[in-house]
Amino acid sequence: MSIISKIKNKARTLTPAEMAAEALSRVNKRLARTYRRATDRKDSTYVTDADLARAIVGQDISAFLNSFKSPGHPRLTAGFDDLRATVRELTRIHPTAPHDIVSRAGAVLKHKIALFGRAFAFGPDIDWQQDPASGVRWPDQHYTSVPIRIGSGADARIVWELNRMHHLVTLGQAFAITGDERFTEEFLVQIASWYDQNPPKFGINWTVAMEAAIRSVNIVAALDLFRNSILLDSDSFGLIIKLLISHGQYIKENLESSPTITSNHYLSDLTGLFVIGAMLPELAESATWVETGASGLLEEMDRQILPDGVDYEGSTAYHRFVLELYFAFFHLSNRCGIEQPKPYLEKLESMFDFVRHYLKPDRTAPLIGDSDDGRLIRFQERNAVDHSYLMSLAAIFFNSGDFRRRGSIDEEAIWWLGCQGVQTYEDLPAAAREPVSKPYINAQIFIQRSGSLYAISDCGDNGAKGRGSHAHSDALSIELFAYGRTLLRDPGTFAYSASEVWRNRFRSTAYHNTVRIDREEISEIPKGQPFALGANRPVKVNKWESSVDEDLLDAEHYGYTRLEDKIVHRRVLRFHKKPEYWTLDDHLTAGVDASDQPHLVEFFFNFDAGLQVIFDDQNRAFAASRTVALAVVPASSQGFETRIVTRWVSPSYGTRKPSFGIMYSLYSAMPFHSKILLIPYRIGHQSKVEEIVKAVKSEEVKSNE
Repeated sequence: MSIISKIKNKARTLTPAEMAAEALSRVNKRLARTYRRATDRKDSTYVTDADLARAIVGQDISAFLNSFKSPGHPRLTAGFDDLRATVRELTRIHPTAPHDIVSRAGAVLKHKIALFGRAFAFGPDIDWQQDPASGVRWPDQHYTSVPIRIGSGADARIVWELNRMHHLVTLGQAFAITGDERFTEEFLVQIASWYDQNPPKFGINWTVAMEAAIRSVNIVAALDLFRNSILLDSDSFGLIIKLLISHGQYIKENLESSPTITSNHYLSDLTGLFVIGAMLPELAESATWVETGASGLLEEMDRQILPDGVDYEGSTAYHRFVLELYFAFFHLSNRCGIEQPKPYLEKLESMFDFVRHYLKPDRTAPLIGDSDDGRLIRFQERNAVDHSYLMSLAAIFFNSGDFRRRGSIDEEAIWWLGCQGVQTYEDLPAAAREPVSKPYINAQIFIQRSGSLYAISDCGDNGAKGRGSHAHSDALSIELFAYGRTLLRDPGTFAYSASEVWRNRFRSTAYHNTVRIDREEISEIPKGQPFALGANRPVKVNKWESSVDEDLLDAEHYGYTRLEDKIVHRRVLRFHKKPEYWTLDDHLTAGVDASDQPHLVEFFFNFDAGLQVIFDDQNRAFAASRTVALAVVPASSQGFETRIVTRWVSPSYGTRKPSFGIMYSLYSAMPFHSKILLIPYRIGHQSKVEEIVKAVKSEEVKSNE
């Protein structure tokens, strides 16, 4: 298949000029990679002592180390300026946090490292190129020829998570807390081990610039935390600087951008360059890396962040990750005296505000689209759905009580923003404005909320303005939360490269709370393309209204217009705030030349793990925990076939929990209309269901009269 054909298949909306630019970009990259593959050798890609001497402007490595350790040297975070004071504040506010950090670091000393919530034991010598889950090791080849997918259940994302080096920051935090040089020794041993096993540009850990960038940021952060160690001498410091130089050079040569589409990968690349350059200004290439990173991040903020502050890739988890990247950039810019334009700061605040609104009443996040649990720096271990710590960062950075929640400042904010940040936070009034129902028109994500009730509806495109990214085949799907419990939910991700079957299952229409026609996907899922969806058919939003009593979302999608009868699915979601329930009105219409042939119509409702599901004799479904339940009540007269289906949900990448869903199905000619009530209630208050059903029927009788 030609390059042009591949581009047409991936992004059918490109103009001829864009296609030509994209094709030229790919040809140039291919030529560059071919040249590097032919000329690079494992013994020639390392930064030599002579290279290091040339890279340090006007001083030797001993002087560089003294400069790095001096009080006036740039620090990555405000919390790193005075580590003793930061540790005192951490201990005062979160008395158990130091013990927890030291305990996790103690496990790292034994090479027991947690990845995606699972603890892996790596033995005395860590194999940095082996997937610890499957035991499969990647070939030690030039980065341009290393395969990402190698079968046998191996998952490159797990290997990359280890090699992002988040655990080195944990060692650094433990050293800052205890002064115990065992943590420094382990840090230096692991750095040396990684350096030996991963010659620059060889192996799985050099295949993606994004991974090199995130690794760089974590090595820089850890190095900063260990700066006062007596074990950090000229030799060990010189090796780390060589490693960071090779990372910076590799990232610069392999920036993940193109004329037509960019993603969080490119943002990571730019952030890595900016951090290395800003933190190590003594290096000859640092000024260029800072300029490339800063100018690129601002340009991409215009491109990748929609006007309403939502990342354009179609995923709440990736929005969180991108927001971490931009926060680090703006925070470090401030610390380096680099003033950024006000409109970009305002957009950053909008990004935080989106998080404020999509957080459920229990402060967890819905997993719309893909989620691989990606983080920039992990100052604290959190569940993948816990995005709440971002509110502390926003409250301090913008000095805004809107972001301040009840309770103490989060640990991440103490490490990022230090003692002054703690003071700012404690002086702020709490939650001046509670989050309310809100439309995100550009992203086409709609949030309905009142008190302890919450729903979020995904009406977005295929991601990256329709060109494909981390979105799922889920148009008009909803997630629902009530009375302290998620009831209907998005499934998460589970796997990328380890299994195409599971990858596609978790992003399928049937795993989302929407309607499927004739067993077809809303967005086609191409075989062998784990991050692509079929032709983008945007959702049309007909109406959004929000009042004290009711929210209404009226939208329709055209994913099924590719079928012979060109079916359109319109969904009207009403949130009745005072009686506390939702109605789903689904309308299916066919094109003007459609046949009279009936179509299989399936309504899916997929529940969170831990809910028990039953049907009663009236085809009403009940999904219940010990404290709360959801009744799914067909209010139309159609004769649905009902079925409880087995499902899985993925609370974090690489893990899955069994759950249940229900399916209402029937064969029907078009047009077709169905009304279904979604009634949450507390256990012991099932009479609410009967009261609402009776009231709805009474209203229908009145309207018919």
